[in-house]
Amino acid sequence: MNRKQTGIVLVTGLAALALAGCGNNSTSQGKESTSSSTSLVAKKSSVQINAQGMSPQQVVSLVTAYAGNRYGSQWAQTTKQARQSGLQVNLYPTSRYRLSDNGQGMAYEVTAGGQATGLVYTIDQNDKVVLYQGAQPGKQAKKLATISKSAMAKYINQHGQGALVNDLAKNAQVVDKSGGAISGSSSSSAGHSDSATGKYGNKGPFEVPGDMQGTWYSADNDDDSTMTISDHAMVIDGDDLKLYHQDAQYARDNEQPSDEQVSATKDWGRTQFFHDDGGTWLNVQGWFQGAGDGTSYMVKTENIDGKPVKVLVVGEGAENWVTAVYYPTKAMAQQQADQKYDDLHYQDD
Repeated sequence: MNRKQTGIVLVTGLAALALAGCGNNSTSQGKESTSSSTSLVAKKSSVQINAQGMSPQQVVSLVTAYAGNRYGSQWAQTTKQARQSGLQVNLYPTSRYRLSDNGQGMAYEVTAGGQATGLVYTIDQNDKVVLYQGAQPGKQAKKLATISKSAMAKYINQHGQGALVNDLAKNAQVVDKSGGAISGSSSSSAGHSDSATGKYGNKGPFEVPGDMQGTWYSADNDDDSTMTISDHAMVIDGDDLKLYHQDAQYARDNEQPSDEQVSATKDWGRTQFFHDDGGTWLNVQGWFQGAGDGTSYMVKTENIDGKPVKVLVVGEGAENWVTAVYYPTKAMAQQQADQKYDDLHYQDD
C-alpha cells in the first residue's frame, strides 16, 4: 500500500513502551549498598510470566515486583503498599534527576498511590532497565543494577512471584508528568485533558510509548515516506492525526454519526494496544470507523549490517500483515527498501 494512502486511511477511516521489548537473560549489576531482601514480598504461587508482549502496565509491575523482592528496603515497602493503594509510575525527563545513565531520556518514578519514594528506573539504549533508589531532583541517585526484562521475569518465576506482577498490573497507571496523560488498564487521561476532552466520546489524549516517538523513514513500496510520532499525535507525510481514548459506549450509541460529528473528529484516531506476533502493537482507527482493522504500529529490533537496529513496523488488514517498515534514518530506509524480515508476517508468506 502506498504510504501516502496509508496516511489518508488513518485520517479518514482508520498505535512503553515498547517499553515491552526484552533483552537477553544476562544482568550487569551495579555496586549495591543495599542487601537483597531476606523474605519475599508476596506468597509464592505457580503463576508464570513472560516478558514478551507485555503492556506498559505489566512492564512497570514487573520492574516493581522484581526490585521489591530483589532489593527489599524501600522497594519492598513500596511494592507492598502498591498492592493496597495502587501502583502509579510517573514519567519525567531524566534531566530532573542526577542519574548515571539517562537511558532513552525518560525516568520512571515508582510510587504507591502517587506518593513519591525516590525509586526510579530508566530504559537504556539496549532496552535494559537501570534501577535506582534515593532519586530526588538535583540529587545524585544510587544505582542498583542494569538488567533485562527477560532476566527479571526469570527471577520472578523462580521465586513464585508471578501472581504479584499480575495483581499490580490490574490497577497500574503510567502518568506522564512532563505534560502528558494517564494511561491505565481501566482509566483514561483523568489527569490531563485538552479542548477535545469530553466531546464526542473523547476521554482524553492517548500516551504513545516513548520508544515509538520520534521521526521514522521508509522507502518501501517505491514511495519515500516520513512519519513523526509525538506523545499524543502522529504526522504521516504531512497528514496530522491526534490520538485519543474513546468512550466505547459513545461509539456504540453513535454507529451512524452525523456529518457534523464526522467533520469535528476527522483528524482524531481512537487507539488501543493489542498483542500479536510476539509483540505489543499500537492500533489506530478512525473515530467513527466501523468496518476495517485500522493501522497498527510496533517497535522491533532487527539485525541490519550485523547490528541491532530499532525499526517501526506497520501492520494492516485482517491478519495485521506488515505493509511497511520505517527506519531511524532516511539513508537506512533507502538501503533497506522493501527488505523483508523472517520474524515479520507478510500477506504473501
